[in-house]
Amino acid sequence: MNAKKAKTIPIEQVLYRMGIKPQKTSGDDIWYLSPFTTEKTASFKVNQKINKWYCHSSGFGGNTLDFVIKKSGCSISEALTYLKDFDIFFSFQKQIFKAPEEDEEHVDHIEKIKPIQHIALIQYLKDRGILKYENENCLKEIHYSIKDKKYFALGFRNDSGGFEVRSKYAKICLGIKDITTVFNGSKVLRVFEGFFDYLSFKQIQNCNSDYMILNSISMLEKSLHLLFNYEKIELFLDNDLQGDKATELLKNQFKNVIDGRIKYKNHKDLNEFITAK
Repeated sequence: MNAKKAKTIPIEQVLYRMGIKPQKTSGDDIWYLSPFTTEKTASFKVNQKINKWYCHSSGFGGNTLDFVIKKSGCSISEALTYLKDFDIFFSFQKQIFKAPEEDEEHVDHIEKIKPIQHIALIQYLKDRGILKYENENCLKEIHYSIKDKKYFALGFRNDSGGFEVRSKYAKICLGIKDITTVFNGSKVLRVFEGFFDYLSFKQIQNCNSDYMILNSISMLEKSLHLLFNYEKIELFLDNDLQGDKATELLKNQFKNVIDGRIKYKNHKDLNEFITAK
């Protein structure tokens, strides 16, 4: 471990290991109660994009290495020793999460958004085992065009206003790629890899929990800070290598994680499980 590498370790991971949990998030900024003073309003900000922190109540800030030295009152060498374990975690994390493919479709020519009405889309939902969908506010029928050709499909809205597009013939994202969150004021969070897994869960168990739909396993890394405030986190990822690694990663990082894949251990994912019944 050297100083350059230590500065790349996410500050929020160090804070979590120290028992310092976020109070709120705003874009790339995560706000905490200051670790250096006693306060009721969060003044300690971490910017995930540049991986820097600043304590407004104390008037100083810096990088990950600076924080450990300031918080612990230790030397540089002692701080590097402390951060060695985080380097192992961070390296493992990078092996799991891959950036979206460069040729991924990101065109945004949505012409119409409406409740699901087309018989072909209703039949597609039935074929995927989805019979209860009318109350899903994020799920719509969308009409869009690509290179002057017109299409229609199911569209599942994400938190940035983009849509995960699915039909018998299409699997793309229109607009900005992002997660979809459904907040019900619960202390329980259920995490799904794709929206058909989320819809599948709602067919067999309608719980008043919060939900996070990743829309791609690559989105999990940027969403880790949202997991801190939950008493229980239940994962419903795919039964594949990436699902295994991501589940193990989160179980090691959070003590309150449950692997929900036992429910469909002989199937690729939760949607395949309900359609095989």
